[in-house]
Amino acid sequence: MEFRPHISLNVADLEASVHFYRAVFAAEPTKHYADYANFRLEEPALHLALVVQPGHVRSRGGDEHFGIEMFDAGQLALWQSRAKAAGLPMRTENAVTCCYAVGDKFWLTDPDGNDWEFWVRIDEAPAMHGESRPQEQTGCPPAAAAQTCRA
Repeated sequence: MEFRPHISLNVADLEASVHFYRAVFAAEPTKHYADYANFRLEEPALHLALVVQPGHVRSRGGDEHFGIEMFDAGQLALWQSRAKAAGLPMRTENAVTCCYAVGDKFWLTDPDGNDWEFWVRIDEAPAMHGESRPQEQTGCPPAAAAQTCRA
């Protein structure tokens, strides 16, 4: 591994967030203190830091989200079955057009309202969104389904 992207998230409830990300990544935190935890992952290569901010409330606006692109349907199915087994609520989309691509995906929302998209690209598309797809199936984050997505 030559690099590992870093994301730092403010969280209101560290234990709820650790529980969520432990289930999503099937990994224990690398560090875990009363006010901070992080996951230094090899797959996906990611350094995710969780920083307690008492009373933190994420602003639910726009189409901000995080995502992990898989490169085959088997990987996506493995991640999805792991999330289901952990009882994480999810939204699933198949053959959805978004961002000039067609993909199969599922969405999870962490305890602080951050949307995570897990997807595999199955084809390219000539448009940003599909023509006949209702808003709730646009391929954008659950909180911003009526707006333009950025993946």
